[in-house]
Amino acid sequence: MKPSLSRRLFFYLFGVSLVTTLLSGLFIELFYNNMENAILSNELAKEQAFFLDQIEGATPQSWSTARLRAFYLPDGHSDKALPEYLRDKPAPYSGEIGLTHATYLVRVQSVEDPPGRLFLSQDISIMESHERLTQLVLIGILLVMVAVGFLLSRLSARHLVNPLRNLTAEIQATEPAKAMRRLNTHYSDREFADIANAFNRFLDAIEHYVEREKSFVKLASHEFRTPLAVMTGALDILEQRKTLSDADRRTLARIRGATDDMHSDVDILLKLSRGHVDADEPCRLNLQHSIEEALEELESSQNDYHARLRFVPDDRAQTVTADPSLVRMLLRNLLLNALKHTRDVVEVKPFAGGVSIRDYGEGLPERVATQLSQRATPSSGSFQETSFGLLIVQLICERLGWIPNVVQSGQSGTEIEVWFDGH
Repeated sequence: MKPSLSRRLFFYLFGVSLVTTLLSGLFIELFYNNMENAILSNELAKEQAFFLDQIEGATPQSWSTARLRAFYLPDGHSDKALPEYLRDKPAPYSGEIGLTHATYLVRVQSVEDPPGRLFLSQDISIMESHERLTQLVLIGILLVMVAVGFLLSRLSARHLVNPLRNLTAEIQATEPAKAMRRLNTHYSDREFADIANAFNRFLDAIEHYVEREKSFVKLASHEFRTPLAVMTGALDILEQRKTLSDADRRTLARIRGATDDMHSDVDILLKLSRGHVDADEPCRLNLQHSIEEALEELESSQNDYHARLRFVPDDRAQTVTADPSLVRMLLRNLLLNALKHTRDVVEVKPFAGGVSIRDYGEGLPERVATQLSQRATPSSGSFQETSFGLLIVQLICERLGWIPNVVQSGQSGTEIEVWFDGH
């Protein structure tokens, strides 16, 4: 599952806020420490200059104030008289020494006259306590900043993504129709408004294209009806004269069969060009009767079809709710496709929830079999390798909400199942 843009945006904003907060805390801590060290160093340097002037003779000496202790140790004298934490400290030396009861800032400097070392020890325990308190306060402030950053990042991510969610919901709610609802373009952000306008222009172009194609199909279908009517009338006149030989009558029967097929194709185009399911006239049909009618129509159009079509009836009286003309077109095209691709028997067998048509020809091309089994609108050129009939089959199945499925297709023949009601 792909991550949502809102989640990614939240993590990005919160990450920026968290890094900014941590860097701010780090810089504040470094600044505080540097300031503290600078103040203490300057203070000790002044104290050191003062005590250098207080040294009198080459004897050990010491001075004390409330927070400061100073010791002068001449060269050659033992440092046993010094506090333990000052012993063995070289000159020069500067550092912080932490004991269990206190923390001292120690500075050691060489003295030239009289030669020796001057030790300064300042108790900074109170300052350290204040520093720890300051650090706790700083940590609290940082935690509050992190919480505020978390909340603001979440709210900001939602605020930024909400227009995109609304736009996405509008696009997903757009259903194919004769007149599709246009998207709202009143977005405060120009980018979202541009996307909505572009999508609306796309819908305009799609509607114009579909309307043009439907108009073309209708006009072409109606134009075909005139020459078909002329041909049918001419065939009727030839039959009424009764002057044809047996060979001519067989030829005439083939011409009439082709004319009837073209009549049926024109009816299919007109039916499908309506586009909307609401234009259909559904009713409850007995599946076995519909199959028998389709078989009878084909058998009457060509003599050898009677011997090649085999109906395997089902004991169940299965019914379907659909437009009778669409069901008849569907069965007729499935059977015609099977008859055209084999010289052997074609079996029609209803089963629970569907109907199966099986032939024993060479099979469908793999690309066509895959396309026929998919629930996608056939793309241009998808059925170039097969007959117009299978394209009609898929379009009718999509119209009725049924599912065509190629069970097998190969050297042993092809079996196509049509499942009713999307099962």
